[in-house]
Amino acid sequence: MKNSVVYLVLLVLLLGGCTQMKSYTNRVLPPVFEGGNGVNYWLAELHATRDLSGDDLRGVLASWEQELDYQPTVNNRLKLALLLAAGDKAVRDHARAHKLLEGIDPDSLGPGEQELVTILQQYLAEHKEDSGKINQLSKQVREQGKRIEELEQQQRALTTIEQNIQQREKSVGE
Repeated sequence: MKNSVVYLVLLVLLLGGCTQMKSYTNRVLPPVFEGGNGVNYWLAELHATRDLSGDDLRGVLASWEQELDYQPTVNNRLKLALLLAAGDKAVRDHARAHKLLEGIDPDSLGPGEQELVTILQQYLAEHKEDSGKINQLSKQVREQGKRIEELEQQQRALTTIEQNIQQREKSVGE
């Protein structure tokens, strides 16, 4: 009898645990997007913009900007910052995303939300640093291109001078 009760309790626990499990095989959104709060909500909102056209994205951006103007909550600020930081090129604006993230009080966030803000800030800082390096290298390439042009002009001038000298020597020799 005692063993039967133990088996019954184990069976109830197993069945109870199985009912909590959800299958995500036929879902549109990955499991991380389930739920409607904090990080999950922001990622789900960003995910919903993935297949939109440029015009539709600009409409979403305008809408989210209005939401932030009317309700300047952390929720609206982070949702907009994610779109500006990680959204499609049509709406990407890393400088604005960085400003939005700077205005967030980390103490008002939970640990997961703080981590997302930290990751976004790190991503934006690294992107800014990389952009600076790319700009510097592009400037160096342009300067080297100008120097090459100058050297080619000098080479052409020297070639012309050499040809003139050879023609004079031919004329004198005749």
